[in-house]
Amino acid sequence: MASEPELPVLPHGSPSFLSGLSESLSFHSSPEAFITSRVLSFRASNPFVANARAPIRAKVLNRNVAVLSSYHHVQQVLAEYSDISCPFSAEKAYDELMAPFFHPPNLLLSDLPSHGPMREVWNRRMETLMASSMDKCHTLALAHFRGINSGSIIDIYESMKALAWKLLLSIFLSSSEDSSSINVSERDDLAEIEGLQETLLRGQFSLFPVSINARLWRSPRSKGLHARSRLASLLRHCILKSPNECPFAGKDPEQREDIANHQLLFTSSLAAKALASLLTAVFLNLFAYQGQHASESTLAEKLKALSSEDERNSLLRSICLETERLSPPVVGIMRQTTQDVVLKSSNETTTGNRTLVPRGWDVWLYFVGAARDPAFFGSSAETFTPDRYCTSSAGADEAKEGFAFGAGPKACLGKSLVREMVITIAKTCLAILPGSETQDSFILHADGRRIPLGVRAWLGWESDIKPEQWAKDMKQLPTQRPAKGVKVTLIRDHADAEPADDSELEFYDAQEYI
Repeated sequence: MASEPELPVLPHGSPSFLSGLSESLSFHSSPEAFITSRVLSFRASNPFVANARAPIRAKVLNRNVAVLSSYHHVQQVLAEYSDISCPFSAEKAYDELMAPFFHPPNLLLSDLPSHGPMREVWNRRMETLMASSMDKCHTLALAHFRGINSGSIIDIYESMKALAWKLLLSIFLSSSEDSSSINVSERDDLAEIEGLQETLLRGQFSLFPVSINARLWRSPRSKGLHARSRLASLLRHCILKSPNECPFAGKDPEQREDIANHQLLFTSSLAAKALASLLTAVFLNLFAYQGQHASESTLAEKLKALSSEDERNSLLRSICLETERLSPPVVGIMRQTTQDVVLKSSNETTTGNRTLVPRGWDVWLYFVGAARDPAFFGSSAETFTPDRYCTSSAGADEAKEGFAFGAGPKACLGKSLVREMVITIAKTCLAILPGSETQDSFILHADGRRIPLGVRAWLGWESDIKPEQWAKDMKQLPTQRPAKGVKVTLIRDHADAEPADDSELEFYDAQEYI
């Protein structure tokens, strides 16, 4: 009789405080380099599981962490549980990092059974918001691009971050579609909210997780907690001052408090930077990716050349899904085990295919690695394939999406809204929205070959890039973005004028790198 396979132990972490601190600093600097280097080291000493993407043990902020980079393992952790038997807790995992800044109850930090009813309420609210937000999204995006002088060289991420703030603050806090129509008082409130959210984020992600408020010095965490208190007051004021303009008007104090708690999340600096990260990746793919040959048309040019709206929608949707898969804004999320958990490999015949994660451990789901798992995405797992999602069936599509918005019952509430926003902004830029035939379009010109290798790896344009190169060229916390600004030239293509010729684009390309 065959014996039961032995439960493998997780790779040994660093038991000492100093080595644990070193791992924390290394992780904070570059999760990709931190995780990849340990995966490579583990595989070198365990060649028999070289392709199994086995969990890696780490010590981050003196906590035992199981880092998962297998698509199958991430799916297991995020699977839908119908009752309170779910062995993975978001509330416990984020108790120290998030709860002091985003007070519960809220969807982000809630577990079953309280999460289900709360989610149903917010699903209905978001459906109502979706119906009224795309026209505003188009108006704000068009004003943003028109506000940049044609021929200007811009940092694409910084530009997209400015647009992201306009969108989030306008959609969730203001009834005005045009920032020029916002009154002075409202503009001051929105500007203060943006600044306070930046302070809150710095406190939240500080490596010094202690709040100190001395007379001459305050820790980032202390400043962040103070910013949180001020933000809560401002958001309550916005709701009470203009209840008819708030997209989630509450009828009683309890509802208004719930709305204010969630608006703190929806308008957070983390949300703005995540949206900016996704827009940056999508627009670089649209305007700078040229496949295997520099002479190929850009994806933006191919989209505009398609005569069928259905074909355009299919290709643009596929480009966005592929961008989400390879370049998720947030590199991962955490859960904490509430009981001993055994994770199974997708290949049940593999030796050492089960991993024990003890109760009380953090489980860190590394979305970047999981969505590039060759066991699920084949030999092209690391490669940007624009039409990957064009021909697959809807069922297969959903099954093989990346994890940009998580998965399962606690998937990001804003998933559908953000996807529609990104597509609307792209169509606005390309002037391919229905009825936009007379609208100016905008070209973002960049030579993709000159974009740093680590950024190209992030986008899926290059494979087999060393972790050190990725760490040099990319920042990953709190969201993924190029470490140094990627410069693009914005050219306004007037609807009633001849399109810019190649010599003009070559001139801008030369100026960009002088």
